[in-house]
Amino acid sequence: MSAAHASHQSSLRQLFFAWIGLLLLTALSVWIGREFHAQDGLQPLVAAVLWLKSWLVLRFFLEGRSIHIFFRRVLHTFIAITPICLVVFGLWHE
Repeated sequence: MSAAHASHQSSLRQLFFAWIGLLLLTALSVWIGREFHAQDGLQPLVAAVLWLKSWLVLRFFLEGRSIHIFFRRVLHTFIAITPICLVVFGLWHE
C-alpha cells in the first residue's frame, strides 16, 4: 500500500467519524428539544451542540486546519457568535 493511499484512507476515516459525530449531535439535539422543551437551561445545551457541530464542519469539511491563521480566526469567531447569542438572548428573555 502506498503512502498516498494510506493517507487517503486515513482522511476518509476522519471524514466518516466526523459525519457520524454530526449525526449523533443531530440526534442529541432532537432529544434535548423533546426532554427540555421550554425549560430553563435549554439555551446553553443547544448552544453547546451548535458550537460542536460548527467546529466539526469547520475542522473536517472546510479544512480549517490548513487555511491562513487570519481566516481561521475569523471562522472560529463566526462559529462562536451564534451560540453566544443563543445564550445571551435566552437569558435576556427570561
